[in-house]
Amino acid sequence: MLHNNKIHIRAEVTIEEGKKEEYKKLIQDIIRAVEANELSTINYQFYLDKSETECVIWETYANLETVLVQINGVASHTILPKIHSVSKIRRLDVYGNPSEELQNVLSGTKTFNLFDVFSR
Repeated sequence: MLHNNKIHIRAEVTIEEGKKEEYKKLIQDIIRAVEANELSTINYQFYLDKSETECVIWETYANLETVLVQINGVASHTILPKIHSVSKIRRLDVYGNPSEELQNVLSGTKTFNLFDVFSR
């Protein structure tokens, strides 16, 4: 029986032309807000390609409840809409064993259920 309840979310984003600096500032703003206010978020990483026109985002949450806290948090309601105004999500994947509720909230995502794990 697997006892790993972590949920990982991976997004691929395209940054609109001429919006790189605004996007980078907003990412720094959301990281600070999540770090300060959403203590159950384990990991929040943003990777830019060389041209800084594409970003891969990797998020890790302790469990399903912490994902829902983040989705309903201040950062998601204040900063995230600004990020979406300067970028477009191309792909959104959820890894772990998300509930039907989370799958409904993150509609349009591809879900990968945890099959097996080794972790230290």
